[in-house]
Amino acid sequence: MGTPRKLLFLLLLAPLSLMAKANSGKLEGVLNGYVTDAITKKPLSGVTVSAFVPGTNNLKAVLTDADGYFRFPELPASQVTVEFNKKGYQPCRKPNISIKEKAPPITVNIEFTPAEMQYESGKSEFPILRMLEAS
Repeated sequence: MGTPRKLLFLLLLAPLSLMAKANSGKLEGVLNGYVTDAITKKPLSGVTVSAFVPGTNNLKAVLTDADGYFRFPELPASQVTVEFNKKGYQPCRKPNISIKEKAPPITVNIEFTPAEMQYESGKSEFPILRMLEAS
C-alpha cells in the first residue's frame, strides 16, 4: 500500500510544481562584459556596474573582478540602462541595451576614461599630444 500512495502523491505534486515554475515570473536574460582602462588597456577591478530598467525601481549592481569582468545572470527581458562608476574615472552610461528572452548573453565591453584626462599645455604625458603641441 505504501507504493500506490507515493505514486498518487507524486502525480498530484507534479502539476503543482510545473504551475509554480510557469508562474515564477518574467523571462530573463544575461548581460556580461569587461571594463578596461582606456589608456593602459589593462582590466579594471572594483568598477561598480549597475543595470536598471528606466522608470522602475528594479536596480541590480555588481563589481568587476580582477580581470575587469562583470556578469548579470538574471536581467528582465526589456530595455535596460547600464552605468559604470569608479573613483578616478569618468562615469559611463549605456542606455537602451536590449535584453531578450531565450537569447545568447549580451556582451558590453567598456574602455573607462580616467577623470584627470584633461589636456594641460606643456604637461602632457602622452607623446602624441606633445608632438601636436610642438607643431
